[in-house]
Amino acid sequence: MATEQPRKSIFSGLGESFLAVLLGNIAYFSVSPYLPERWQHELFRPDLGLLLDFAACAAAFGVLRLVRGMMVKRVE
Repeated sequence: MATEQPRKSIFSGLGESFLAVLLGNIAYFSVSPYLPERWQHELFRPDLGLLLDFAACAAAFGVLRLVRGMMVKRVE
């Protein structure tokens, strides 16, 4: 008899995404003053700074998913 997996709420992923964006933006804006002007983000303009900010948020999301996966495997 197979054990039934608990259903995940859509809001659990939302909180994880919010935390990733928060951590990514903190990381980007803390190093932003030291970046070359070309890599600094200007408001309301698509530029390389926006791309770097997105990469920082995506990296934070990946790290959070990795840590969460490791914690789930440890519990099992």
